[in-house]
Amino acid sequence: MKRWFFSLMVCAIFLPAMLHAQALASLVADSVVIDPVGSITAEGNVIIYYDGNRLVADRIVYDRNSDTLSIQGDVTLTSETGDIFTADAATLDSDLRDGVLTSARLVLDQQFQLAAAQISRVEDRYTTLRRVVASSCEVCASNPTPLWEIRASRVIHDTEGQQLYFENAQFRMAGVPLIYLPRLRLPDPTLDRANGLLIPELRTSSDLGTGILLPYFIAIGRHADATLTPYLSARTATLEFSYRQEIRNGQLSFDGAVTNDDDLGGRGYLFANGTYLLPQGFVATGQLEFVSDPGYLFQYDYSSKDRLTNEFALGRVREKDLFRASITEFRTLRDQEIPIRDTLPDRFIETSYQRELDGLHFGGRTSVRVDTAALNRPSSADILGRDVSRIGFGADWSRRDQLQSGLVLDTEAALRIEAYNVSQDSRFERNALRVAPRVATELRWPLARTTADGATEILEPILRFDFANVSGSAVPLEDSRIVEFDEANLFAPSRFPGIDGIEDGPRAALGFNWHRVQKNGWGANLAIGRVASLDGALQFSDTGGQDADQSEWLLAGRLSYGDRLWLSSRSLFDDNVAFTLNETRVDWQGDKAALSSSFLFAQPEPSEGRTDKLSELAFGGFLDLNENWTASTDWRYDFNEGRAARAGLGLEFETDCIRIDLSVTRRYATSTSVTPTTDFGFRVSLLGVGNGQKQGASRSVCRG
Repeated sequence: MKRWFFSLMVCAIFLPAMLHAQALASLVADSVVIDPVGSITAEGNVIIYYDGNRLVADRIVYDRNSDTLSIQGDVTLTSETGDIFTADAATLDSDLRDGVLTSARLVLDQQFQLAAAQISRVEDRYTTLRRVVASSCEVCASNPTPLWEIRASRVIHDTEGQQLYFENAQFRMAGVPLIYLPRLRLPDPTLDRANGLLIPELRTSSDLGTGILLPYFIAIGRHADATLTPYLSARTATLEFSYRQEIRNGQLSFDGAVTNDDDLGGRGYLFANGTYLLPQGFVATGQLEFVSDPGYLFQYDYSSKDRLTNEFALGRVREKDLFRASITEFRTLRDQEIPIRDTLPDRFIETSYQRELDGLHFGGRTSVRVDTAALNRPSSADILGRDVSRIGFGADWSRRDQLQSGLVLDTEAALRIEAYNVSQDSRFERNALRVAPRVATELRWPLARTTADGATEILEPILRFDFANVSGSAVPLEDSRIVEFDEANLFAPSRFPGIDGIEDGPRAALGFNWHRVQKNGWGANLAIGRVASLDGALQFSDTGGQDADQSEWLLAGRLSYGDRLWLSSRSLFDDNVAFTLNETRVDWQGDKAALSSSFLFAQPEPSEGRTDKLSELAFGGFLDLNENWTASTDWRYDFNEGRAARAGLGLEFETDCIRIDLSVTRRYATSTSVTPTTDFGFRVSLLGVGNGQKQGASRSVCRG
């Protein structure tokens, strides 16, 4: 049948009466019959657009006398808010806002469905549904009973308040009634934040017994909220809390808990973080961490931290300069450090400013740096209670030239001047001055080629010479003693991670970088090299020993295939190819599975405070067993201890409307404050309503 477009006719005859000349409307239908008595009938694929509303039906009759629409056959009304109404028949006013729909269904945010014998719309705000079945599960001929549903005698949807009010509600799982509630209120899926209970969680622990967590969310204005979570079990009564606030130029967050348990009575912790944007580009940050006792965070699985850090910092980053100032307090939770905590640093104050000087570049780049630091130990004992303060000045110059032969020549020069004040350590002068100039030159020869199969290869031999002359008094090394000798610092001026340690004398570094990329997605990187002192010990410590005149060989590689596979490894070995360190990691991502694994092996290194061999394997991943079930694992094994350090298994069931999480975790850590513990977790989430989680679109339960 020929379709007619009646835009002009509808605007001139039909719509002015229907819509009171308030908004432009459009009507599309296979046929339109205008009765002079006062009715207009549109039939066949009827579509009406009006003021953000869209109405689709088989037949519509407009009565000009009563100003109503009688609608029949596969009625679909999409409101301007996105709500979708479907019905067998309906009677609406001419604004498509008020009226009654029979054998109808309301779909909110394209995920939560409410089927009712009758739906009434009033004042474009309230929708009343009678004899209602509500669910976010897909219902079809092959699956007529949803996995979960809420049946009610009446439901009122407040579109302005974004709330659903149920009367005589009954919650059913797989058709079986479980809970009866005379009154029930739920936020509709379009509401981002609302006061109310969140999804409870059941938890069983070998330490704390079986308990339940009941989180309650509190919306405090537009820019702040809090969550209170009572945790009740046979052995503990705990209140967990979190608070978040966005302020005009920053944000604040607090997380913590207070506990009264059978073992130690009153316990608790508080973690706080804040960021504030100041004028002139400065940023202030703060971090607070407190806990009542060393074992609390581990026992309640709040954090794996074994040292707490309280810090306030002020910083600014600009194109040519960098500034940072901070004051930090440290607090240890480690069993072996608690008896000697007075001899450990507890306060650290640091400032630094670095700027690039455009006017003094001398054909390259010049930068200067000024920094100060002060470190305090509570103890007043000699050596063990050492306190150190430092002020330093540094200047660096670098230049890169490309020679005609293809060689790349880097030239560097630097000067470092530092004054130290050392107290409570008779091994060092109280006031010490250290001067350290250095120069360096580096040659790189990048060689590139394209193979017959289209692969690109780059081979780059590198040779670097450094010379530093450290003069003045000896100073203590307060920076980290752990040197990560890897491909990132193989050709760096120094392998030390901080400022106190400086490599002295002439040194040479030799190595190769190789890179290959193939058209089929494979890629490979390889780096090999070593560092040698030309007149004595290297000074920095790798597994070759602090007094060695050359480092061990470094071999690092990476293999990748698109976004599916990544393999990386770093090894240190001596001239006899005896490996003293290996770090290997493999990550694989598939369509239905993923795996991440790592292996660490390291020989003892006393100069780094590591007297035991390290040998550990860890992996984690998931596997989609089918379209609804997913298994996951997290496992770490300590070969020195001959047992697992941590093991975890998870199982998740998800459909289009529900997610069920089951987990078991075993932690094997043992100390005076914690014991090995096993935790079981159980959580059910109803997707598509009241929890901010969308439906699992790929978890459809219908076929055909």
